[in-house]
Amino acid sequence: MAATAAIFHHPDAIERPDTPLAGRRIAGQSFLAGYVRHVEADRLHSFAHQNDHLDKFRKLVADYGWTGPVDTILAHEPDKLRNAGVAMLPGPNLASFAWTRRRAGQALYSLCGITHTVATKRIMDGLMEGVSAPVERWDAIICTSRAVQRVVATQLDAVEAYLGQRFMAARLPRPQLPVIPLGIDTGRFGRVDAERARWRQAFEADDETVVLMSMGRRTVAEKMHPVPMFQAAEMAAKQTGKKVALWMVGWFADEPTEEMHRSMAKEFAPSVDVRFPDGKDNELRYEIWSAADIFTLPVDNIQETYGLAPVEAMAAGLPVVVSDWDGFRDTVEHGVTGIRVPTRMSRPGTGIDIAERFEDGRDVYHQYLVAVHQRTAIDVRGLAGAYAALIKDPDLRAKMGQAGVQRARTHYDWSAIVPQYQALWGELNAIRAAEPPSSERVQGAPSNPAAMDPFTLYASYPAQHLLADTVLTAEAVTPEARLEELVDLTGARRYRRIVARSGELAAVQAAIHQLGPVRYQDLLARSSGSAAKLESCVFWLLKFDLIQIVQAGKT
Repeated sequence: MAATAAIFHHPDAIERPDTPLAGRRIAGQSFLAGYVRHVEADRLHSFAHQNDHLDKFRKLVADYGWTGPVDTILAHEPDKLRNAGVAMLPGPNLASFAWTRRRAGQALYSLCGITHTVATKRIMDGLMEGVSAPVERWDAIICTSRAVQRVVATQLDAVEAYLGQRFMAARLPRPQLPVIPLGIDTGRFGRVDAERARWRQAFEADDETVVLMSMGRRTVAEKMHPVPMFQAAEMAAKQTGKKVALWMVGWFADEPTEEMHRSMAKEFAPSVDVRFPDGKDNELRYEIWSAADIFTLPVDNIQETYGLAPVEAMAAGLPVVVSDWDGFRDTVEHGVTGIRVPTRMSRPGTGIDIAERFEDGRDVYHQYLVAVHQRTAIDVRGLAGAYAALIKDPDLRAKMGQAGVQRARTHYDWSAIVPQYQALWGELNAIRAAEPPSSERVQGAPSNPAAMDPFTLYASYPAQHLLADTVLTAEAVTPEARLEELVDLTGARRYRRIVARSGELAAVQAAIHQLGPVRYQDLLARSSGSAAKLESCVFWLLKFDLIQIVQAGKT
C-alpha cells in the first residue's frame, strides 16, 4: 500500500460559499476532492484543532465520494498521528507543528507543508522560525514551482548563515524541498459548444470577434497591474484589424478598485471590448472557458507563485499568453502550449529599503507588493506581438490549445499529482526510519522552551510552595451545591477553564476532613487521580479557605 498522510483540516483552507474567493482556497478544495478520488488507500486520516473541523472534513470527503473509514485526530494529541506516518499541512510553516510533535517524539511521523504565496510576513517569519524549531530531514515543504523552491531555499540559506555566524551552529537539519505542481480536475474544463454559444451571446461577441480571457482576483496590488495587458490588446487589435474583446473574469475587492480597472480599460484599450464577467458566479467560472479563444495572465506580482488559471486554460483547450514569471515558467511550454513574454525586475541588492519598511511595519503587505511590482516590467510590445500572432492565426490557436489539453491531462490532473504526493510521503518515511532525530527531548525538560510549566517558570513569584510535608486540615465539609456556586464565582466557567469540578472538590475536601490533619504526601499517596488534579483541587479549596494549612512544609 502506498504511503498516506493525515490531512490537516481547517474550514478557512477550503472554498465555501461564505468565504471570499482566493486561489489558496480554490486549490485547497481541488486538492481534497482530487485526493479522495485518486489516493491509493483503504482509509483516510485527518487531524484538526477542533472536533467540529473534523466533522466538516468527514462531510466534505463524503460529498467528494469517499465511502471508506475516516480516522480523525485532534492536533493536541500528536502521539495518535504515528499511524498516519505523515501530517499534511495546508501551508509551508512547520514550526508550531514540529514543537507539538516533540511532545510525543520527533521520529513518530513526518511533517509535510506546501507553498502558496511566500510573500507575506507571516510566511517569511514562519520559514525563519522553522530553522530553529525541531524540524527534521524527514519533513518537507512542497514547492509548487522551481522558482518558489529557490525563494524558500534562499530564505533558509540566509537564516542558517546568520545562526552559523552568531552561534557557530553547524547542525541545521533542513526539510526536503521537492517540486510538485498544484493539480486540477481536468475533466471540469472541456470545451462545450453550447456553453460557447451561450456566453458569447451574453457578452455580445459575434463569430468574428476574437476573445482574450483572463481569470482571477482583480487587484493591482496582489495579482497584476492590468495596464500592460490593456496596452498590448489595443496594439494587437490595431495590428490585426480584427474585432478583439477582452473578458477579465474575476472579482473586485471593492468599488474603487473596480472603477480604477474600468477607467484604465477605457484609457488604454479604447478599441477593445473590455468586459468584467463575475467570477464569483460558479456556473460562469467553469463554463466561460468554452467561449474564449485565447487565455492571458501577464502577472508581474511576487504574490503569485504558481498560477492555477493557465493550467485550467490549457485543460479547456485554450492557447495561453502569460508573463515569463515564476510558476508559469514550469507549466507553459513556450511555443508549444502558449507564449511566455519576457519579464524584468530590479537587480538583486537594490531593494533593501523595501524589505526594511516591510520588516519594521512602516509598510503593510499590500504596500510591500506594490513597491516591488513598480520595479518589475513586462515586455508590452512582446505581449502585443503574442496576442497578434494568435489573433490572426486560428490554426495556431487550435494547435497550441490541443497541446495544452494533452499537457494538462498528463502533467497536472490530480490522477498524476496525487501519486507524486504519496511517493514523497514514502520517501519521508524511509528517511525517518534510517536517521536519528537531531535533538531528542531531554527527560524532564519542556518539549518547547517557549511553553514551560508556568509553575516552574514563575516559581520565584510566591513566598511558599505546597511541599510534600505541608499539613492540611478541613474544619467542615461544604455542600457540593455551594461548591458549584463558588466555581461560577471564580470566572472559570465564563472563561471555559474549569480546573476542578464541584464533585472532585467535594471528594478532596471530605478526604482531608476525614484524615486531617494530613500531610500532603500522604493525601497524594491515597489519591486515585493524577497529582496535577489533586494539586488543582487543594489550591482551589485553599483559595476559598475551605481547607487550611496547619503546618508549612519544609521538604
